[in-house]
Amino acid sequence: MLNLLRKSLRAKFTIVLFIVGVVPLTATSVFFYYTAKDSLFKNVFKELKWNLEDVSGLVEGYFEQSQKDLLVASKNTAFAMYFLDPVGRSHWVREQQRTLKYLRGMYPDMLDEACFIEAGGREVSRIVFDDVSHSHDLSSDESRAEFFIKAFLVEEGEVFQGRPIISEDSHRWVLPNATPIIVNGRKAAILHFEVTLTYFQRLLKKHINPDRGAAFILDNEGRFLAHTALDISETEPLPEAATQETPAGLKAVYGKMMKGESGMDHFSVDGKDHYIIFKPIELLHQNGNNENRWSLGYLIPSDRIYVELDILKYNMAVLALTAFAVLLIAYVVGNYVTRPIRKLASATNSISVGEMPNITVDREDELGTLSKSFNTMVESIKKRDEALKALASTDGLTGMFNFRYFKGELEKAVKSGARFGRPVSLIMADVDWFKHYNDTNGHAAGDQCLKRVAEVFIKAAREVDIPARYGGEEFVVVLPETDIEGALKLAERLRMKLREEIIPFGELQPGGAVTISLGVASYPKDAADAQALVEAADKALYKAKEHGRNTVWPPVKEG
Repeated sequence: MLNLLRKSLRAKFTIVLFIVGVVPLTATSVFFYYTAKDSLFKNVFKELKWNLEDVSGLVEGYFEQSQKDLLVASKNTAFAMYFLDPVGRSHWVREQQRTLKYLRGMYPDMLDEACFIEAGGREVSRIVFDDVSHSHDLSSDESRAEFFIKAFLVEEGEVFQGRPIISEDSHRWVLPNATPIIVNGRKAAILHFEVTLTYFQRLLKKHINPDRGAAFILDNEGRFLAHTALDISETEPLPEAATQETPAGLKAVYGKMMKGESGMDHFSVDGKDHYIIFKPIELLHQNGNNENRWSLGYLIPSDRIYVELDILKYNMAVLALTAFAVLLIAYVVGNYVTRPIRKLASATNSISVGEMPNITVDREDELGTLSKSFNTMVESIKKRDEALKALASTDGLTGMFNFRYFKGELEKAVKSGARFGRPVSLIMADVDWFKHYNDTNGHAAGDQCLKRVAEVFIKAAREVDIPARYGGEEFVVVLPETDIEGALKLAERLRMKLREEIIPFGELQPGGAVTISLGVASYPKDAADAQALVEAADKALYKAKEHGRNTVWPPVKEG
């Protein structure tokens, strides 16, 4: 009996309220119940919104990354040399096949097919899954294919990303991607990828908790492209979202999603409430023509939102049936029993204003279990926030990329350079006599000086370059696909631009202006890896400092 009282909240309520009465206790408990209910509702949807944003970011990142990968692959010399070296075409076709096979190896779960097609529509090389197609299997005329026609409508450096189609080779739903190959200023061919639509089904099921609800991707034609609660066929027609059995409220939501709207709504099915949050897939960094207009939805039944409160509902009924006894004592006892609920309500309200408290309820009953679940949720939110902070890539003072982002991008640039046989250069710069500037004008003026220097770097760098603050008064610029000569030219331009910049108190500096010294190094000419490239640029910077400052090392003639 004592063990039952210790572990059962229902037993505690029954015994206590039979003794002392529960009218005041009922009133206070109902108040705290609805407070907790409201707070839990808000925080559950905050968690779902975060999940939706995470998945949306992954889908948006797919379109952006696949576009970059296709453009990088299209620069392989095997495609252009096929036209520039007619005598060696058989060799270049083999090189194309090796490139396509390498791409398939990089993305085995995504890439169904890749092919190179001449402007006349004849396939030159192709890989389907892991099989390289023989010459007699290649199509002689792809010119009527929609992706082929629209790929030639985009410009150099742009990509056409089409809506889902059934592939003629893999015979399942794919997303076509294509970009033109430019040879001697004309569009001579296209490089074409087909990415399986099943990738997004796997993506949703990997990141969405099925115990919370169901997530889905809807296109602007009202078809499900992926759904965690449905097994969408790879070959059959895509299922229509709105059918005769679909509730009117949900149909209205689908209509909003097809128009690209975002928000939260609710509807009822057989008297049971459901909630849905939805947002469009944003294509903010597209370079070309992307025909896909998708929307992401997250559907959750109301009983899954309030599952933690079911035990409290039962106890409220017990309290209502046992409302008798002494008013004052019942209130005191009720205040004691509901103290954990108030702690939970206060803590959940604190989350809504950005605080992340933990609560301590030293009990083994249902409220103890609820408290542990709450603390687990708080720890999960903390970890997510810490992960988002860790991903911050911007220097707080200058607005440039920070050191961590620079290191990651340099590693990627060097790996890409190694893969495709292209140089990567690095400029490392240091503000001359910056300690003198700080000592003379103060650290506040020094911060403003660094901001002005950063503006010069950002404006002078090319779109593909990566300018960043290395630390203190040091700056770096990563130059993908740039040899040492090009890097020296940009370094000299940076030096000249800063010399022309009017920076407050610059006339008090040695030499009468704020200047920089720059060191330049290039991979693979001067270094074998990213770390060695940093060290080589740093040594060059030291030489520039050693040879009088306000110079580029190796030196570049002005002119």
